[in-house]
Amino acid sequence: MAALNRRRLLAAMAALAAGGVARITVPTLAFGAEQLLPANAIETTDGAFFPVDGGLSGFYVRDDPSGPAFWSLFDAAGGHAWYGPPMSRVWQDADNWYQLFACAMFVQPRTDGAPRLAPIVDLIVTGPAVSNSFTNATKLEFDGWPRYSQATAVASAIQDFITANPALQPGAARSQPRQFAGKVRNLFANLGLEHVGGQVRVGVLGQRYKAYFAGRPSRLPSAALVPEEFAVSDEATGISDDLAGTRKGIDRGFGCTLASEQGVGAGVNHMNRLGLWWNREQFIWSAMEAYSDAALPTIATDRNFRVNKEVVGLLQFTPAYAGGGPSEPAKFNPPNGLDLPADHASNHFGRFVRGVVESRRPLPDSADASPARLNPISHWIPSNEPDICRPRMPGYAWGGEAHQRWVDRTGGSGASAANEIDDAERERLLYRLVQVAYEAMIAADPEARLIFPSLGVVDRSCDNTPRQMQFWDGWVSFLAGQTNREDLVAKNFSFHDVSLALHKEPERMYEMVANYRAALDNLSDTVGAPDPLAGERQLIVMEMGLQDDPGLGAYFDATDVAHFIIQAVANALVGGADKLALHKLIDFPLSQSSGQGARVAVRYMSHVTRQHPDRTKRPDIRGERAANGYAGPVRIDLPGPGFITSVFYNRRREPMDLTLTFSAGDEPPNDAIHLSDHVGNERTLDVGSHQLTLAAPRQTFNAYGKNWAWVGGGTHVARYPDDVTLTTDPQIPETVEYRTIPAIANAPTASR
Repeated sequence: MAALNRRRLLAAMAALAAGGVARITVPTLAFGAEQLLPANAIETTDGAFFPVDGGLSGFYVRDDPSGPAFWSLFDAAGGHAWYGPPMSRVWQDADNWYQLFACAMFVQPRTDGAPRLAPIVDLIVTGPAVSNSFTNATKLEFDGWPRYSQATAVASAIQDFITANPALQPGAARSQPRQFAGKVRNLFANLGLEHVGGQVRVGVLGQRYKAYFAGRPSRLPSAALVPEEFAVSDEATGISDDLAGTRKGIDRGFGCTLASEQGVGAGVNHMNRLGLWWNREQFIWSAMEAYSDAALPTIATDRNFRVNKEVVGLLQFTPAYAGGGPSEPAKFNPPNGLDLPADHASNHFGRFVRGVVESRRPLPDSADASPARLNPISHWIPSNEPDICRPRMPGYAWGGEAHQRWVDRTGGSGASAANEIDDAERERLLYRLVQVAYEAMIAADPEARLIFPSLGVVDRSCDNTPRQMQFWDGWVSFLAGQTNREDLVAKNFSFHDVSLALHKEPERMYEMVANYRAALDNLSDTVGAPDPLAGERQLIVMEMGLQDDPGLGAYFDATDVAHFIIQAVANALVGGADKLALHKLIDFPLSQSSGQGARVAVRYMSHVTRQHPDRTKRPDIRGERAANGYAGPVRIDLPGPGFITSVFYNRRREPMDLTLTFSAGDEPPNDAIHLSDHVGNERTLDVGSHQLTLAAPRQTFNAYGKNWAWVGGGTHVARYPDDVTLTTDPQIPETVEYRTIPAIANAPTASR
C-alpha cells in the first residue's frame, strides 16, 4: 500500500487526538508511486513549498482563498508524484490563473470553475515558433517523443492507467504510441505518458514548455520564473499598548493549543489578533509503526505550522511496537520498558523522547537556524491529564485496559484482572514515565524544560482526596522517598514546571491554581531536600474550558464563554499562574462573542505582574461552594508596571448597580482609564464616579435542591494608571460566609 500523504495523516491524527473518529481513504496509484512529498519540501497547511537547489528559494503550491486552488489538484490522489515540483509562481491572463510543473501545467478560470490540467501540448504546437529552423510539426521531437499528429490510438497499458485514474485529465490523444529505448510513449493534449518497466508515468513536458516559452508574455511571463523566498509567519504584536502601563509589546505568558488546526495563515493571524505568543502542539507517538528518526516529522501536528513563536510539545499515546496501538484502549497503555534505564535500547519511551527532542532542539545563534527546519521546541510535556480515571471520560489517556472499578466507581478495591492495572500502579508508572522523559530529554537537550503532565480534573469520581491533588501529592511523596538525595537534587527533582487542565468554573480555577502555587512554593519542605529551582518553576494553565453538564442541566453558549474566559483568566492570575493557554484556539473565533471575550482578557490582563504581592480577590471565594453559596459582586485586582487591572462580575441572581469611583491626586493621571464589557465594547473614563449595572448570571440551574451559577454575569474590566485609586459602592468585603441558595422556580432542574 502506498504511504499516506502527511497532510491526510495529520488531519486524521488531530481528529483522533481530539477524541473523534477519522476515516482515512488511501487512493490507489496505478503505477504505485510513493505519495510522500520530497524530503526537502516544506509543508504549509494551505499547501507546500518546494526549495530549489536545497536552499530557501523556490515555489509554493497553495490553495488561495482569493485565487486558484492548485494545491487541491496537485495533492489529489498523490498527484505530486505525477506532476513533479512546481517550476513557476502562479500567473494570470485576463481569463485564467496558471502554474507550471515539471510534467504539466495547471489552469483555473478566474471567474468560476475548478482547477484542471492545461492543454500543454496544444499550447506548444500552436504557439510561436522557437526559431526559424523549427516548424510546428517537429517541435515535439525531443527525447524520443513522437511527432504531433491527430491520431488517437493509445497503448493498452496507458489506456488502463487513464481509466484507473480519471482525475489525471490527460486530454485527447495527439499521437500514435511509439516505442523508444524500451519505453512506450503517447502524447495527449495536456501531457505525455510513458509505459516503462511495468509502470505508467508522466513525461517531462512542463520542463520543455519552460524552455520554449520563458519570457514570452502570452505564455510564461518572466516574473513567474523568479523564485519565491520561504519565510515563517510573523509574530504577534502587543494588543494592550494603548492602555495604561509602562511595558509594551506582547505578553509571552498568553498562549493557546492547536493553532495548527486553522492553517498557518489563519492560525497565526488568529493568534496575533488575540495577542498570543505560544502554542501547544502534539506528537502522536501511536502513529509510528516503528521508531524512525525520519518518521518523527510526520507525527507532529505542527509539521505544517512554521511560526516565529514558542511551541510546546505534548507527547501522546503509545504505539503498537511499544506495547500500545493506534486504537482504544491500546494507545492508552503505559509503554513497555519503562523500568529499564532511560537510555536502554528496550526502553521505548526513552528512545522516542531522545529522538524527538533532538530533532527539535533549538540551534545556537551561530548555527544554521534556517526556517527550513521545523519549529524548535524547548518545552515538553510527556503525557496529558493522567488523572482522568474513567475510560469513557473525555480526555482519558493513561492506564490501558481499565480496572472494572474505574469504570463503575463502586468503591471496591478488589484485585485487578489479567492485563489490568490498579490506581496505585497507574500512578507509579506515570512517575517513572516522568523520570524517563526527564533523563532522555536532558540527554538530547540540556537546556530543555520538562512540564509535568497536565493535572487538575478535580472530579470526585476520580479523586476524592481532601485537596483533590492525588497524583501531585503522590508525586511529591515519591520524590520524598528517593534515597539518593544528591542525585535527586542534581536532576531538579526530574521536572521543571507544572501544567494544569482546568475545565471548571472560575472559582474552582482560583482554588486549584492557588493550591498548586503553594505546593510549588513549598516544594523543598515537602520533598525534604533543597529545591534547586526554587522560585523558578512556572505554573501553567494549559487548558481552561467551560463544559456543559447535561446531567445537571448546565448548558452554555458563546456569550457564556466570553464571561467565563475573562473571569477564568483573572482567577488564574490572582491564584498565582505564570502562563495561560486558550484551549483550543479554534474554539475562540473572533467572529463570535467567545473570541471577543478572549481578546478582552488578554488585552486588559497583558503584563500583569505574576505573583504580585498586592494582587487581591474580594471576597476571597473559591472552591465548589462558591457557585452556590455566594450571591454578590466579585472584584479582582491585578497590578502591573504602571497600571492596575480590575475585573468585576456578579454572582447575585439578579442585576445589581455598582458605582466605580476613580480618584487621583493634584496632578492628572499618567494615562487614560479604560473600561470594557465582556465582548470588547470599550469606553474611556475620566477621574470621578461612574455607575455600572452588572447583569445577573446568564445561566443558572437547580441541582440537589440548590441553585447554581458556575459563571458570574455582568463582566467588566477596567485598566487604569497606578496613580489612580478605585473604590466601589457598595464596597466589596474581603471575606463572606457562604449561604446556600435554594432552588429557584423556573430554573432548569437536574435530571439525575
